[in-house]
Amino acid sequence: MTVNQKIGMGILAAIGILSLVSLMSVYLIVGSAWQEFRRAAAERDPDGSVVAGSTLTWYALRRRCPRCGQGKLESSFLRMNASCPACGLPFWKNEGEWLGPVVINYGVAFAAALGVWATLVIFDSSATLQVVFSCTAAAVAAVAITPWSQSFWTLFLYLTGELGAEQQT
Repeated sequence: MTVNQKIGMGILAAIGILSLVSLMSVYLIVGSAWQEFRRAAAERDPDGSVVAGSTLTWYALRRRCPRCGQGKLESSFLRMNASCPACGLPFWKNEGEWLGPVVINYGVAFAAALGVWATLVIFDSSATLQVVFSCTAAAVAAVAITPWSQSFWTLFLYLTGELGAEQQT
């Protein structure tokens, strides 16, 4: 095994470890937001029921409104609605709220490019192929993940109360 192949294997291993740590971090962040959401919901309506976390995750995977689960988040693949067409919940109130999905997209695109590059290095591909395929992988990954990064970010904003406690019933 050449030095470049060893480097490529090391990069792939690092991406795997970082992916695992990132997933654990997301789990902890969403879990603490969920606990706060349940506490706040119980204070607002002691007799009301709170939607299960698995249900909210299902809504996010289907790219639906976190409050009602009926309205679509997007009017097209990359264009988000300003509010839920079914219940009227505003999805993003502040200008800077687009930054969360951008960071998620950047991380996924970077990991895709680095993973493809490391794989091509392992197989001794030409430098031209390494650049072309890595850039293509980054672009495809960033566009492909966009609707879900927006959906999960909207869910996170909903859980943290950033969408407005007065709208969350």
